[in-house]
Amino acid sequence: MSEAMKQTVDFDARARQVLSQVPLLSARDVEVTFSLRGNKLTAIRRASLDLYEGETLAIVGESGSGKSVFTKCFVGMLDKNGSITHGSIQYDGQELTQLSEKEWLKIRGKKIAMVTQDPMTSLNPLKTVGYQIQEAVELHQGLRGRAAKEETLRILEAVGISDAARRYKQYPHEFSGGMRQRVVIAIAVACRPQILICDEPTTALDVTIQAQILDLIRRLQKEQNMTIIYITHDLGVVANVADRVAVMYAGQVIEIGMANEIFFDPWHPYTWALLSALPQLGVKGEKLPAIDGTPPNLFNKIQGDAFAPRNKHALNIDFLEEPPMYEVTATHQVKAWLRDPRAPKVDQPQSIARLAESKTETGTDPNAYHPHLDPNRETLIQVKNMQVTFGTGRKKFVAVDDVNFEIYKGETFALVGESGSGKTTIGRALVRINPITGGEVYLNGQKINGKISKEQDLKVIRSCQMIFQDPMASLNERAKVDYIVSEGLINHHLYKNEAEREEKVQKALEEVGLLPEFSSRFPHEFSGGQRQRIGIARALIMEPQFIVADEPISALDVSIRAQVLNLLNDLKKKRGLTYMFIAHDLSVVRFISDRIAVIHKGRIVELAEAEELFFHPLHPYTRALLSAVPNPNPYVERSKQLMVYDPDVHDYSVDKPIWNEILPDHFVYGNERELDGYRKELGL
Repeated sequence: MSEAMKQTVDFDARARQVLSQVPLLSARDVEVTFSLRGNKLTAIRRASLDLYEGETLAIVGESGSGKSVFTKCFVGMLDKNGSITHGSIQYDGQELTQLSEKEWLKIRGKKIAMVTQDPMTSLNPLKTVGYQIQEAVELHQGLRGRAAKEETLRILEAVGISDAARRYKQYPHEFSGGMRQRVVIAIAVACRPQILICDEPTTALDVTIQAQILDLIRRLQKEQNMTIIYITHDLGVVANVADRVAVMYAGQVIEIGMANEIFFDPWHPYTWALLSALPQLGVKGEKLPAIDGTPPNLFNKIQGDAFAPRNKHALNIDFLEEPPMYEVTATHQVKAWLRDPRAPKVDQPQSIARLAESKTETGTDPNAYHPHLDPNRETLIQVKNMQVTFGTGRKKFVAVDDVNFEIYKGETFALVGESGSGKTTIGRALVRINPITGGEVYLNGQKINGKISKEQDLKVIRSCQMIFQDPMASLNERAKVDYIVSEGLINHHLYKNEAEREEKVQKALEEVGLLPEFSSRFPHEFSGGQRQRIGIARALIMEPQFIVADEPISALDVSIRAQVLNLLNDLKKKRGLTYMFIAHDLSVVRFISDRIAVIHKGRIVELAEAEELFFHPLHPYTRALLSAVPNPNPYVERSKQLMVYDPDVHDYSVDKPIWNEILPDHFVYGNERELDGYRKELGL
């Protein structure tokens, strides 16, 4: 047994103590169906779950696995075309499945509250933030007037919103994404609930903000003695917060156990696949183990184990009969035939063993080619003193300032930073979507910013393409895939006849792993991962040299992420592509990139080879980002020290900062005093 597994950690002992209690909430054989266009969809298929007082339970699984639908049953928030058709949900001596809407009002919010995924859609844009929190205080705490306002201000401060009196009067659009999420949490905790359900509370947030929100929820849980359910597909978040973990697939809980049992000794092949797909457990230069196929269609009746068609270890019985729930330990159950005494012995994947040994650093294939280390490397993109501004006069905003870097042919150059740091602005400037107000951009040695000839403009369009962040928002929902993919060809007349255009579309779709017949469908008919593949096909059809991939996997499940990362790497090798990969998740960036540039408020503060940056981060902002990277090992994740970057630590009033190459190919932004400190750290 590994050292990590031998550690006695407080959360293990506490959770075992919790499990000796009577469940606070108990769901048994719950079935939920939806009526859609005359057809019946069974979203939850006889799922069972117990929740104990004071614990944190994480529910994980791919999109569509039923996580949100299942927990919405606990607060009576199912859509009007959905209903609980079987089973029981017991809470505090009440049967929740039989409650009327009037009875739900006594439980929803007051006893069981929910924090939803998108804070902007949860808040009323026409009401001030203070009004919306105070509304919950008055409704559930019975306070009025000045007392209600004082309680609202106290809650705002409790959730980490400074200058509460001023913020009280502001509207949601005046808050950042992380601040809006704090407001939604404030509304939920204002009700003083016994159970708080957090539905993907950090999905759209930067890693540093995510870490702060997780710390906030943990602190509020202790202060108010809440029981928490986390719904997430981010296993780093699960490792950070969970006492127990429930894994859902196709509307069922297929494995449930203590956090360390699920991470270090999982038994279901689907749990293996989820953990193996993590970039932290991958080897740079090799493929991530992705889950082949797609989840089953829940409109159809499922025979056997729902995961069987995607399971490399499936037995014959998996296709014939649904497995029972087997007990691994008193706290660990799994719904898999592999646990049956008659089943053949199957070893867990190597990645699980690496996780148990705390080896969560991305490995590197010793034979991998690194273009930036090639003595004959060629510069494809060169950026000199780039500045991008928006607005004029007093409203002028400098989004990017004095940015310098080179991207070499065949490499993946990553740009990392928080939301609003200027990453996307730089990417859009390189493909001439955003005009630059200062500096120069070169492609193959030719200047491409400012006014250029039509001929050169067409050459840039063909050579430089972009994959956008939101695969749904970036696709024309009224157009078929055939038109979406070939729009660039049509606009620039890059085909001889209709037959050639159709052939190019089919080839681009096949290259990204989509079937040719998909060309006649609309975007809403595809999953998130498939829509992202359509976006990639649209970029590829122009036969570019350079692709800006703007957060291409941030909205995707961990298993779909692995597929898209593998696809991008395969296309890079096959076509000799060069990428700028924009992201805020450093674990993904480490796996896919050759070099990493870290950007803060429009200025690049550090640039180095990927492993060099992880082993020798110099700038305090880089260190803060790295300290917030989620680790899928619960022991490591819970013992890490989060660093918060304070820009005021720099005194540039007299000693001005410069962009300095402190080591070969390792650049950092700082003044002479700071650079001397960095040199001492490096032993120079």
